[in-house]
Amino acid sequence: MIDFWKAIGAREVRGSADIAEALEFVSARLDEVSPMGLTLFDDRLREYLFRLDRRDFASLPVVLPDGTALAQTSDHFLYARCACILAGEIEFGAVLRTGSGFDRYVKLELQSAETLLYVVREKYELRTGRKLKPRSEFALDWMSNPQGWPEK
Repeated sequence: MIDFWKAIGAREVRGSADIAEALEFVSARLDEVSPMGLTLFDDRLREYLFRLDRRDFASLPVVLPDGTALAQTSDHFLYARCACILAGEIEFGAVLRTGSGFDRYVKLELQSAETLLYVVREKYELRTGRKLKPRSEFALDWMSNPQGWPEK
């Protein structure tokens, strides 16, 4: 079994090259993990994505290179949460604790962090020949965390 945050590592996540490097690191760390370990990793990932599901983070705008500000879509918000997790445990904890800093992950160039959702599933399927079925009660959809969306 592998510690979730050791598999994630810690790094600055500023652009698509940083995301690619982070995903490569995670993938390599998961290469030797057992199917049960992969299942537990997926459970933890879902929990942390759920904890970041908050109105104040989802309401941050996506600012395009020309300065135009757009509302996040549900997919964009999910991928921004993945980028925040790829930054590592200290950054993730600081964002949750302070409620600030999430705006760094709402950038278009960080949307490739979506791949974090598939790395563990692909490894599981390669090892077992079966699809990984989520065991966790933590939904990934936005507005599924009632504590993060109290006025829902």
